[in-house]
Amino acid sequence: MKRLGVGVIGCGAISGNHFHALEKLDTAQLRAVCDIDPDKLQKAAQEQGVKGYADWRELISQRDIDAVHVCVPHYLHAQISIAALQAGKHVLCEKPLGVSLKEAQAMAQAAKDSGKSLTVCFQNRFNGASRRMKEIIDGGELGPIVGGSAFVCWNRGGAYYTDSPWRGKWATEGGSVLINQAIHTLDLMRWLSGGFELTAASMSAKRLADVIETEDTCDILFTNAQGGRFLLYCSNCGVSNMPVQLHLIFERGEMHMDGPRLTIKKPSGTLFEDYATETKVGKDYWGSGHGPFIADFYSRLQAGQPPFITPDDGMESTRLMEEAYLSSAQGRRRPE
Repeated sequence: MKRLGVGVIGCGAISGNHFHALEKLDTAQLRAVCDIDPDKLQKAAQEQGVKGYADWRELISQRDIDAVHVCVPHYLHAQISIAALQAGKHVLCEKPLGVSLKEAQAMAQAAKDSGKSLTVCFQNRFNGASRRMKEIIDGGELGPIVGGSAFVCWNRGGAYYTDSPWRGKWATEGGSVLINQAIHTLDLMRWLSGGFELTAASMSAKRLADVIETEDTCDILFTNAQGGRFLLYCSNCGVSNMPVQLHLIFERGEMHMDGPRLTIKKPSGTLFEDYATETKVGKDYWGSGHGPFIADFYSRLQAGQPPFITPDDGMESTRLMEEAYLSSAQGRRRPE
């Protein structure tokens, strides 16, 4: 089996998760890195022992690169991903899949036109507790879903934004706590629940209004066709980075995820399961999904299969986020 050549574009904090995951694969091999910051570029190239490029256009022109990981600020996701797809490269893009639905749709179309694979990094689907919840839901024992709630309470101070000026601005980040932090939990709740539509959203900057032009706190109500209600609350005003909590209610039971810990209430009794022993990469409250997500992507590429997380998945989360921002800004509400 030929190992696929990989280039990572963007050598900021998240790139470490990608480097670590690629080191463990026999399906793919890191061959190049790229960053406009010369210090970050030199550090990554030396530590990884690969060639460095200051211009992503030069990297995607290399014949020994089969796939690229797009790990740059949000506003560059669409431009770089589309160009890479058109250059014949597979693309693994960090979240979000574009800062607007229009961008996400253009990325999906570029993948379709090129015949190359495009996925978006919703790695929390690969956390142990998440996979277990999906397995139970698909088994049907708990019956139809009735509703649920999710809470993301983390801490991001002013320096988080001022040290990376693209953050906290509509034009470059596209929002803040929802599009950057809570997007993973939005995707997870949508995936596990079977889907829903936005009813109403409210957003504000409660702590960082003098630093950012976007939101540090939001709450959103979603509903599904059966009348189920789903609430997402997220804030970067917490005093610490708490584990993500997700509670789903079914006709015949409940499931509650508190970080890596899972409580399952079934007709036959209550189970307590703990996935805290999984290897963590990066911030431990993210979970452990980057490694298995990246491994799965390349395993499917080698087998000629589409990605587990499709462009449609990315577009749907971007659509719901875009509707949430508009709902909050314009006071719009969809009737239940």
